[in-house]
Amino acid sequence: MIKVEEIMSKNVATARLDDSTDKIINILHNNSIGAIAIVDKKNIPVGIITERDIVAGLYKYRDNILNKLAKDIMSSPLVYIQPESDIEEAAMLMALNRIRRLPVIKENKLLGIVTYRDLTNILRKSYYSLEEKTEILEDKANKDSLTGLYNKGYIMEQLKYHINLSLSIKKPLSIILVDIDHFKKVNDIYGHLCGDYVLKKISSIFQEHTRSFNIIGRYGGEEFLIIAPGSNAKSAFDFAERLRTMIENIQFSYESKNFKITISAGIAELNPKIKKPDTLIANADKALYQAKNSGRNRTMIFS
Repeated sequence: MIKVEEIMSKNVATARLDDSTDKIINILHNNSIGAIAIVDKKNIPVGIITERDIVAGLYKYRDNILNKLAKDIMSSPLVYIQPESDIEEAAMLMALNRIRRLPVIKENKLLGIVTYRDLTNILRKSYYSLEEKTEILEDKANKDSLTGLYNKGYIMEQLKYHINLSLSIKKPLSIILVDIDHFKKVNDIYGHLCGDYVLKKISSIFQEHTRSFNIIGRYGGEEFLIIAPGSNAKSAFDFAERLRTMIENIQFSYESKNFKITISAGIAELNPKIKKPDTLIANADKALYQAKNSGRNRTMIFS
């Protein structure tokens, strides 16, 4: 297997923690590079600044970004790899952390940097592409193994992104928090394998009957979270009701056992006062709680 040290670039630009963002940008521009390693007073690497960090800093600090220091905008803690590691490990680290550059460090000494392009070039020569391996790794990292839906970590990351986007472009956004009614009874009466069957079947229904730009994830246990960009509460309510009615009318069958399943849902719409995903989730959860307390098998909107 090819080692990282065989393909890494040994010419790595560095800067100090207290160097200005203005200086960092000039170094990146003058050297036509996409990243710069940040070191402390002992020359120990402690962070990295890429074009993405510059853009994030610009969004955060606006006109004041040039007065900020490297430590204010760098990515830290530093994700790095050792020179004797193989390139598949480098590819996995990039996929799982959604980064395109990895500093190569050994015994606190910066030896080089390996990039997505480096890996792509070498892997292409070996007759398989980084994109294929990345898709597999990202799929494992982002998907729930039982249902095939996105897992909680990924969908919460997407919710944060869509909240910021919707507030920025002033477009509606709603979420739907869904819970399977009396799911514990299913497990208790028919067994946990039957419970798994129900989770997978409902997940399949959600995927088949949702809009392509909605994002669906397993939020935990028998709860699901649906992010509906561009939808106000009324539109999200109508969609949730279609799903609820559909599931209510389906005959579930597992190992010759026939039974019915219902779901309850809580809707919450984004407003300018909401800045964090947890707040929007809490609102949807309150609506879901109200639906449960009102007899289940219904959809409620937070108000």
